[in-house]
Amino acid sequence: PSLRRAVPHLTLCLALLAVSAALRLALVLGTDVYFDEAYYWQWARHLDWGYFDHSPAVAWFIAALGIRPTALVLGFATVAAVGGFARDVHGESAAGWRAAALWSVVPVGLLAGVWATPDTPLLLFWVLALWALYRERWGLAGLACGLALLSKYPGVLLAAAFVAACLRARRLPAGAWLTALLGVLLFLPVVLWNARHEWVGFAFQLRHGPATGLHMKLAIAIAVRQPLALHIAQAFLLPGI
Repeated sequence: PSLRRAVPHLTLCLALLAVSAALRLALVLGTDVYFDEAYYWQWARHLDWGYFDHSPAVAWFIAALGIRPTALVLGFATVAAVGGFARDVHGESAAGWRAAALWSVVPVGLLAGVWATPDTPLLLFWVLALWALYRERWGLAGLACGLALLSKYPGVLLAAAFVAACLRARRLPAGAWLTALLGVLLFLPVVLWNARHEWVGFAFQLRHGPATGLHMKLAIAIAVRQPLALHIAQAFLLPGI
């Protein structure tokens, strides 16, 4: 019986992944570069450790891969990472396929694989950091956390979430200090860049993020992502659906 249930689920997962991949390719090939991508492309022509409003990783990837290949490669890698993380957590491949399929069609995951923005590398390294922390691979976790910070300043929320989890568990693993050290070392050049440029990147985030952008981003995320994610989750996860 479990095998008969698994086969339709796997088929649906593969179908969703195929539809998502086809839609990404269609959007990449059928749409022009939009203004944010052009802005980050200008960064890629003048590589540095920081810029006016974000960390530098998206510029590095665009310089190496191009604008839309950056989104495609990192987007597909994020889908694979989500699937691998879920498989590891639940101990079964079916969970990995479901998670990868769900993530591939959630709008934020889909569009991050089409448009090259700082969120594109952030999402990949965020998932890899969570996976490494779950496995207690402290060195890999430090590298992933550092790369998340190099992608976008809100990567620091990974550290805040980990500290909160440690406080709740009343346990701070010794290896977490290695994670913190590596993350800080990777992010240090961005801090030094800001110090040389009147802290412009940090100041922009403090003015723009909490005051004006965060509430709007949360509202959009809830409005756009939740209904689709809810219906798909019901189809996959609720018994008898």
